[in-house]
Amino acid sequence: MDKVQVLARSRSDFAGGVDELTFRGTGTLDKTEYGYQLRYTAQNEADGSGVASEIRLETAQRRAVVISESKDGGYGLLLDPRRTTVTQIAGGDGGALTLHVETKEVSWHLPRRGEGHITLAYTLLLGTQALSALRLELTLTKEERDV
Repeated sequence: MDKVQVLARSRSDFAGGVDELTFRGTGTLDKTEYGYQLRYTAQNEADGSGVASEIRLETAQRRAVVISESKDGGYGLLLDPRRTTVTQIAGGDGGALTLHVETKEVSWHLPRRGEGHITLAYTLLLGTQALSALRLELTLTKEERDV
């Protein structure tokens, strides 16, 4: 298990414009039997709001599972570039919105030393109508261990 500093930059393009957010935090990166698991907590630089996320990177299938939680709720995504997947996002009225997920990119470079990168790009659709195109770029800096 490696402790990491996390810089997360997200960009969301939607009908009303563009939303760009930057989060900074800390987490752990583990090598697993299926690939990698990143767990982190981070705060939005603009308003201080927090998020807790887990990203599982599956090496054999080159896909990712994203689980994110915040005070406004949470969601889970299967990002698979080979097929469209489905997710449900909880609504404020107790219901849930079912969305299709078209994955554009799942990539990572996580060397043993130095800086690592994870890039996730996908589009959320309601039926066949695109609601938002999202791109999440994470930079991971491993904390140096005292030897």
